[in-house]
Amino acid sequence: MATLTYTEIYAMTAEEINAIQAENMENNNHDDNKAINEKTTAIAKVRQARKEAYPDIKEQLDMQYWDKVNDTTTWQDAIEDIKNAHPLPTD
Repeated sequence: MATLTYTEIYAMTAEEINAIQAENMENNNHDDNKAINEKTTAIAKVRQARKEAYPDIKEQLDMQYWDKVNDTTTWQDAIEDIKNAHPLPTD
């Protein structure tokens, strides 16, 4: 199978990716597996950075409560800032 794009990887489960990599190993498509591994590693790094940047869940729930009371978007803005600071890779 040809190298997967980031978009394709985002739409797949880990089991589906593993099956493709197993097929690549059987067919000696090591370059495809290397490319897939590089992309999944890049995705994992962004997800970890976001996880570390997100406020804890109690704080997020408090933000959401006060946003509702005050008709503000503090929580949404905070999450958007984190996602913008750590964008997912694209093809």
